[in-house]
Amino acid sequence: MITDEQVKRLYQLGQQKLAASGHSDAPLNSQFYRGIGPHFWKGQHPGGCERHMTIFNRHHVIPRYCFGCYKVYIEPRTVIELLKLMMLFHSIPFPQDNTRKCIVELRENVSGAYKGFVYCTGIDEGREVEQFTRTAVSNEISDKIPVSLKRGCTEYAMAWPEYSPPGGEFPMQYPEAWQAIETLADKAFEPPPESSIIRTHNQPAYTLADARLMFAWLSYAAMIGDPSYLRISDVALPTTSNVTRPEPFRPVED
Repeated sequence: MITDEQVKRLYQLGQQKLAASGHSDAPLNSQFYRGIGPHFWKGQHPGGCERHMTIFNRHHVIPRYCFGCYKVYIEPRTVIELLKLMMLFHSIPFPQDNTRKCIVELRENVSGAYKGFVYCTGIDEGREVEQFTRTAVSNEISDKIPVSLKRGCTEYAMAWPEYSPPGGEFPMQYPEAWQAIETLADKAFEPPPESSIIRTHNQPAYTLADARLMFAWLSYAAMIGDPSYLRISDVALPTTSNVTRPEPFRPVED
């Protein structure tokens, strides 16, 4: 079981290294990644997720590839649980070294605050990884943290609710008429340069970027009113600016 004290030690060590490096004021990020880069997912398009979202944003259709993309969705209830999930993603090998990430939610029209995702190609892999993740989260963090399976990106389901409805069933199939739109859109899309493609997000140890990220997450927690961050920082932190959430934070009682 990952303890609060382990989280606190990791945070404090990171802040000490940041201060010593002189990079403590570098731009803050909101997302933590481990696992293979998304360009190396099975059957992935050369343009990767950027290509898929570009087609969706411009033409309001979901690319064919995204009908086989599934995510195990973890909902930490506090910033401490988010940090523990980050440590879990860093330390535990997943079945296919699946891409996995932890985030604080910054989109104003999307509910929730703390989230984790494990990316899977296909429903069978999704269900296998869902069970693996649920067991790991229960054993290492808490059995009260919700773990579920969803399909594709939140933006897709907001536009097409039948694409990924609640409940774990995914009835919507790819409309074949959309293929002509994809084919036409690909003529105008330029894949990213190979030098920018990330093969793996794995690191042998936590980085200075991870330390900045932890500080950013605690500042976010201060902004939304999650008092658990004080157990890690020991002091009040400046809050993240220009971020609003569609629902208030609710304190957790185990």
